[in-house]
Amino acid sequence: MTAAIFASYIVFMMQNLAIFVAIFGLFLCNLAAFWAALRVGARVTKLKDSLPADLDWEQVAKLTGDVAGLKRQITATNNRMNGFESSKGRAIDAQAAVQALAQQQTAQPNVTYLGG
Repeated sequence: MTAAIFASYIVFMMQNLAIFVAIFGLFLCNLAAFWAALRVGARVTKLKDSLPADLDWEQVAKLTGDVAGLKRQITATNNRMNGFESSKGRAIDAQAAVQALAQQQTAQPNVTYLGG
């Protein structure tokens, strides 16, 4: 009797193989999610234990904001300094000015005198 039940189960599973694979895959995903949750919990506990007991979170938040502000200031200063060192734009402007001056000097004035 059990052989007949097992055989009918096998036939049923072969007919619904995609469903079986999906259920098995979801089961594996649930195991992975549970393992990840346990790992995250262990890491948070380890971090909490490593922090001093008298840690002032308000001070940590202020320091984090100060560090972010300093990073913005340093980035702006570096960008300004890089702009000072860049001579590509200034060289092109200087060359254009020299060419314009040369054209002005070589052009003969087109002046006609009238009268006496």
